Order: sequence, then structure tokens, then C-alpha cells
Amino acid sequence: MPRIARPALLALASLALATLSTLATAATAPVATDAQRTLALVKQWVHGTYNNKAQFDGDLARKVPPTELHRMMNQFFAPVTVAVPGIEGYLVYQHASADGSLEPRTIFRVGLLQFITDPATGKLVQRELNFRDGEPWKNAHLKPELLAKATMADVNVNPGCDFLLEANAAGTEVSGRMKERACTMYSDALKMTLYAEDAVVIRPDEYHFWGRFVDDKGTVRWGTQSRELYRLVRVAAP
Repeated sequence: MPRIARPALLALASLALATLSTLATAATAPVATDAQRTLALVKQWVHGTYNNKAQFDGDLARKVPPTELHRMMNQFFAPVTVAVPGIEGYLVYQHASADGSLEPRTIFRVGLLQFITDPATGKLVQRELNFRDGEPWKNAHLKPELLAKATMADVNVNPGCDFLLEANAAGTEVSGRMKERACTMYSDALKMTLYAEDAVVIRPDEYHFWGRFVDDKGTVRWGTQSRELYRLVRVAAP
């Protein structure tokens, strides 16, 4: 058996220790979960002022049937930059407006997007928390002292309307759908329960959703009959 010189033995021993140290570090290093990876992309992409003017104008130019029209929409998202002890997760202030401005008289559907981890799947949940009385909360992203006092008692919530979000492998898109027939709304006018059909796609500078309701037979009763999602494009930073 050949003899190995002492310096060579010391070198081999050092290499072995270095290898073991590297393996131990890799084993204990934190690994980003699906939810963490997805949330990191959402934080980069979702904030801003959006509209679907290009889509709306295209529908009009093509003279699509009224039932398949994507109506004009203006949406605003802003990060909640203060701690809100009464509501968990990463929060985004949101509202819709008639003209895309921050003018209170044009603002409606005021609420929060709540991003939390689903313990059953490890996926990121997007949940809508709409303020019960939206008036005091209009432009709440400019009133951090007010937002800090928000609690779950201030909002309406339906976990059946959650989206389970997931980033694609390339990290270029986040998407998710609602569970079938989990999100419901009772229509007083139609005297029936309607079921949400909705999906979300988030990309850099884009936010897509479907937002329609169907009856027991799958007939669209509210929203567009088009299979194409609403395509909102960012037109300004928050």
C-alpha cells in the first residue's frame, strides 16, 4: 500500500472538513417555500394604478356582442406600509374608481388584499377584505394612522372566495383560481344563488381577473360571457 506524505494527509483532511461544513450549511439554510417565492413576486409587481382601456377599446373596435364586452375598469393597489395588528399577513390597499383618479367621489369598492399562507397546501392565498363602510377608508393608503387601527370587524370576508396563487417555474407569472362553487352570492333580483367563476393572473405591469357569476346551469348572470379575462395594465406607480 503506497504511503501518503503527511502534508498530503493534512490537505485531504482539510478538504473533507470543508466539504462536510458546506453540506451542513446547505442542510440548515432556509429554503423559500412556495408561498414565500410567490409573495416576493407579488410584492414586486402588484402595486400601482391600472386600467383595461386597450382591451375595452379593442372590444369596441371589433364590435363584440354586448354580452362579451369587457367594461372599462380602473383599479388602484398600494402597499400597506404600517403594521396592522388586527389583520394578519401582507396587506395591500385597493379600490376601484370611475375615472382612475384618487378623487373620493369617484372611488368605490374599497378594501384590502390579504396575502397569507394556506397551511394545508403551503400555497399563497389572496383574500379580499372589503370594508363594511367604505367611505371612511377611501384613500386609506394615505392615512397610515387609520389603517393601523383596522381589524377584521371592519371588513367583510368570505374564505370561499380565496385564490390559491402559485408562481410559474420561470418566475414570470403568478396565477390562481377560486375553488368551483365555493364563492357564492344570493341575487335578490333573480331569487337564486349565484356562483363566482374567477381567476387571477399577475405579471409585471399586469393584473388579470375574470370576476363573473353563473347560475346552477352555468349560465353567466353577471359579468362578461367572454372566456378572456379582464386585462388591466399598469399606467402609473402607486
